[in-house]
Amino acid sequence: LISDGRWMPQEVRLLEGLLPVGGVVVDAGANIGGFALPLAKHVGPDGQVHAFEPFRNIFQLLTANCALNGLTSCNTYHNALGSKPEKRVRRSPGLNAVGNPSKSFVVDQVASELLVHHDGQGRTEVVEVVRLDDKLDLTRLDAIKIDVESAEYEMLVGAERTIAAHAPLIYVEDSEADLARLLEPTRVMRLLQERHNYECLNLVQAGLTAMTSLLCVPSPRVREVQARLREIDFRITT
Repeated sequence: LISDGRWMPQEVRLLEGLLPVGGVVVDAGANIGGFALPLAKHVGPDGQVHAFEPFRNIFQLLTANCALNGLTSCNTYHNALGSKPEKRVRRSPGLNAVGNPSKSFVVDQVASELLVHHDGQGRTEVVEVVRLDDKLDLTRLDAIKIDVESAEYEMLVGAERTIAAHAPLIYVEDSEADLARLLEPTRVMRLLQERHNYECLNLVQAGLTAMTSLLCVPSPRVREVQARLREIDFRITT
């Protein structure tokens, strides 16, 4: 990000390769827009990116980044996504020291607090949690990208109607999965398989070692998606 202004470029390339121009994507845990901005550029003005960020100061940066880049397809929401509507008091992220604000979390326990930097004065804020099913009524949804710091299972429970209606591709950072050593299905994998007939592809074990998430695909589309993956050029040039 510091050297050339891009965040996780190979993963962005993956999603761009799977999303059509004019497509619709939900970005759950959008942070400052590392995925939302390039995906909004990719889908174009006739597409839609619905980007959710729960923490106020990060949400404001996300919204400003969309506006400054003239991305009319970028829609931002000051919410966390979960299994039920609720309000939670959380420590505010600190942006005045070295850290990774993308690791800020809403749940009580997370898999890792590496590089999490909280507000130095101990300030807190009220985070509003909503269900995706209640927040958006979409006529189309091509993909969901999920990076919600150990809240992915709850987020998917709150999106069951949306998933059933549109069968989107789901790129999910699964806090229970060590992708290099994954042998048994996680709760997220079982949920998507048992309730929605999805298959989760472990791209790391398939040789794409830069990936940090599972690519979960409706079972009837697995061969199609695997063929499209082979066509994506993951080489990143400066």
